[in-house]
Order: sequence, then C-alpha cells, then structure tokens
Amino acid sequence: MSGPPFRRQLDILIDRNLAIHWGARGAVLAMLAQAPVIGYFIGIAWKGQEPAPQTYFVMSVAALWMGCMNACTAVVQERAIYRRERMFGLDPRAYLLSKLAVLAAVAAAQTLLLLVVQHRLMHLGESLGRELVRFLALASANLAAAGLGLAVSCFAKTTYGAVVAVPILLIPQVLFSRILLQDNIDSGLPSLFEKLTITKWAFDSLRDLHDGGKILEQLKCFGALGASLAAFLSISWLKLRTDEV
Repeated sequence: MSGPPFRRQLDILIDRNLAIHWGARGAVLAMLAQAPVIGYFIGIAWKGQEPAPQTYFVMSVAALWMGCMNACTAVVQERAIYRRERMFGLDPRAYLLSKLAVLAAVAAAQTLLLLVVQHRLMHLGESLGRELVRFLALASANLAAAGLGLAVSCFAKTTYGAVVAVPILLIPQVLFSRILLQDNIDSGLPSLFEKLTITKWAFDSLRDLHDGGKILEQLKCFGALGASLAAFLSISWLKLRTDEV
C-alpha cells in the first residue's frame, strides 16, 4: 500500500518522536545528564590544565558512548509498531531519518553540556572559532555513533540485547587507537581497523585543532564522520528491508 509522500511522512514522524520524548521527560533528562557528569570527571582529571592528547581521546570516546547509547533501543522497542505501519506504506528512510533528526538535537545538547562543564574546570581555549569546530567535531562523532546505535537496534531482537551489544561493539573503537597501541597502530590490520573507527576521526579533529587547525585535515575528519553515519544508516535501511523478505 502506498503511503503519504516522503516529506509528509518525515514531518509526521519527527513530530511523533518529539512528542514521545516530551512524554518521557525523565528518561530524556537522564540521557542529557550523562554529558555534564562525564564532563565533570574529565575536567577533574585535568583540572586547571590545558588538554593533553589523552584528554581529546577521552572526549572522543565519551561522544561515541553517548551517541550509541542514545540510539541503541530506538528501533527494536518499536518493532511491532514499525511492522504495522509498514503495511500502510511507511517509508523506512523517513522512519530512520526521523529518529536521526531527534538524535541530532540530543547530540548537540549533550555536546554543549559536556564542553560547558569542562570549561569551568580546565583550560580548553578562548577562541570562539575553535570552540565552534570542537563542538561540531564532538557533535558529529556523537551523531555518527547514533548511526551505529540505530544499526544495532535494527539487528537486535530485544532491547536488552541491544544494550548488551553496545559495549562489545565499542571495544574495537577504543582499542584500535594510536593512544593505546602507539607505534603498533601503523602495521597491518590495526591500522585498517583504526581508520574504520569513529574515535580516530573525532580525536584527529580535536588534536589538529589544538595544533592550530588545518582546513584540509578538518575536512577529512568531518568527511570520514559523515561517511560513517551514511554507512550505518544504509546498513540500518538494508536490514529493515531484508526483514520484509
């Protein structure tokens, strides 16, 4: 059965998702509360200091964790509703993009809270332009991780399974990094795995910004984060379509 046009579906689904989040304000507040708590711990660890490479790595991992956890149950908890609405012409693309639109707002709020708290405890810098790029890098990493979370949610059979899967999938994102493996990252599979992680590109953007910020390097990092998001959304869409066969 053919449903309403794509744009009409997208608008309706975004409004519905916003209404659902507004009705579950306690859960949303708990989701947002992660950011200042994590920002506080990072700020205490480097209190009164300028960021070190390890600081940027922890900030990148924090964005990864929050984004993935935000989205990992978004689809699986609505599977029965999705299947029913799919019978009446629901477009899977509109469904996923409506989830992403709300997750983007959450990512922006979490990133802002994280940085505000860190600013009160450590010296992140004073340049407004650099602060904006730092915000965009972390928010983009959070959103790319939300794409990963949506993919997890599409494959999971239960909400519990989705939540359990997240730490397992995040381990390679943390392990295959230059901060941990140092020179070993430059050889063989570790180097390849690192290039496929969200943490690498968020970390590289923050570190390059600390060193002065090169436009081409920043474009490469943001491009990689955007490509990661697109890949995870494509995987999610393919899974939803495959389930119908």
